[in-house]
Amino acid sequence: MAKLNFHKSWENIFDRYRLIDDIKRDGFVDISADQLKAVEGKEPRNLTKIDFREKLPHIMREKGLSILAIQNGLYRIAPIDPFIDIQEEITTDIIELEAPSNILTIDPFNIKSESGALDIANISGMHKMVFEEESELTIRGRLRGDLYFSINGVSYDIEGVQIEVDGGYESDSAIHLIEAKIGYTNNISIRQLLYPHLFWEKMLTGRKSVKSYLFYLHGDIFRFIPYYYDGSKGYVDHSQEKAFRFKEPKRDFSIYLVEVNPNNIDMTVPFPQADRFETIHMMMILISEKRCLSKEELSLSFDIVDRQIDYYLNVLKWLKVCTEENECLVLTPKGQDIINQPFRQRMESLAQIVFSDPISNALLNNKEVDPKLFHRYDVHSESTMKRRKRTIRAWIKYFKKIFEED
Repeated sequence: MAKLNFHKSWENIFDRYRLIDDIKRDGFVDISADQLKAVEGKEPRNLTKIDFREKLPHIMREKGLSILAIQNGLYRIAPIDPFIDIQEEITTDIIELEAPSNILTIDPFNIKSESGALDIANISGMHKMVFEEESELTIRGRLRGDLYFSINGVSYDIEGVQIEVDGGYESDSAIHLIEAKIGYTNNISIRQLLYPHLFWEKMLTGRKSVKSYLFYLHGDIFRFIPYYYDGSKGYVDHSQEKAFRFKEPKRDFSIYLVEVNPNNIDMTVPFPQADRFETIHMMMILISEKRCLSKEELSLSFDIVDRQIDYYLNVLKWLKVCTEENECLVLTPKGQDIINQPFRQRMESLAQIVFSDPISNALLNNKEVDPKLFHRYDVHSESTMKRRKRTIRAWIKYFKKIFEED
């Protein structure tokens, strides 16, 4: 967050209010939105939107601290880890379903929103298989509520804090709450799962049970991962995960048949060093859904450290699918055309660009890479070349998995 000078702002806040001293004395410290804004005039919501462990201010990470909202405009900083780790590998069997054929307004192979993913999952019968009973959508959106929990001996009396539910489905026996994400993230704040769970448990007072799930549209796979709260911060149970995919007609495509064409990429941009191609894909989706998305806003939406945002953004420019206009990230006509394609066709289009690059193509086909190809990007050191090659090898693994190629 270069513009907001995020990490330096938090250092100044800690120094101004001597927060470390209060935490050592009391075990935590509460700070208001007015106090945050008084230091440098920055918007508190930009300073406190920390959805992933990677977004913690440097000073909090160094001291083993984190921040959670406890009231509207009041936050508690304490030595706890409020993030839940999520494994990337899907270890359960993936259930293949026929795509709904009677729905015209949602393309099951081109889902770009959380609500769209939840709706098509419901329509196709995924929810019934996960919940093991019929249910109706009864909760969606934001409200304010009260709840209580404790982590590592630190109490949290939550009053009037905003609580958001992406999808709440009521059945005869339970309320099923879903936190939805487009794309995979390796961790998530408990606020997005624990707050709704405890709020609705309090509201229902035992009349129905509350069951919570983390839901990912992970590529073309719909993942439902149960979340449980056992009196501490809770956890997800991958052994109970259910995963689904819509059957899609096989297409005659192989990454090994992509021909070299350097004109497909922008060689004025640094050669890629961003290993997670799925994150690149998800960034394209997010940019396509926003009229004007800043680099800082893009960074907040992903579980990557701030210095990596430029690496990932440069990949989008290298692929010629994204550009910056008046400090807004926008897709190029080429990028917009690709993102509007069904998932498999979209992946083919991106693979056609990636492996038309001579370096990527050589690595794909286990050939030696001429160092002069890197020199064109002003890359000369062996260590830097090795890191760039590692990125491409990670992409090769990603595309091989999608197209089921050996």
